[in-house]
Amino acid sequence: MSRPGFTASWPTLTAWGTGLVQLALGAGVITGDLGVGPRAAGVLLLTTGALTVVAGVAWLARGLRGPRLALGVAVAGIAAMALALIADPAGVSVLAVAVGIALSVILAVTAVGLHRRRGGAQPEVRRPGVSGLLVAAVLVAGGVTPALASTEAGRLAPDHSEHTLVIDHHH
Repeated sequence: MSRPGFTASWPTLTAWGTGLVQLALGAGVITGDLGVGPRAAGVLLLTTGALTVVAGVAWLARGLRGPRLALGVAVAGIAAMALALIADPAGVSVLAVAVGIALSVILAVTAVGLHRRRGGAQPEVRRPGVSGLLVAAVLVAGGVTPALASTEAGRLAPDHSEHTLVIDHHH
């Protein structure tokens, strides 16, 4: 399998992972009892997170056509996560920010790499190889899962053993 086919799915999967981390961080920041600055950082995180997930969907549907959008998404996400960490250092998970930044860097590097291998042209959309898709999925899930658990939303989530099943036999 060609190398571009191996990494063709990486921008999409890293965008989804980064977007989920940004959404969780943003949700934690805006629900805190802080001032306007941290809440603005939370809204920015929610916005960049949603846009990053949507960009990943677009890349899956249409293929990555150029690195500019990927670079913009990555830089905006890194800036939003750094701003949130500065605005609320006690409430923002350093692990989640580190994973989000790492995934943003992978997103940018793979997007630029795919574009350069094509010679800057816009030829046919490369179909992701299964092996590359599996490797990316395992790496993204392995990083995103503990990152999400370390956010405010993850810390406040109920334990799986706390859910109760109520069966109403009267209806």
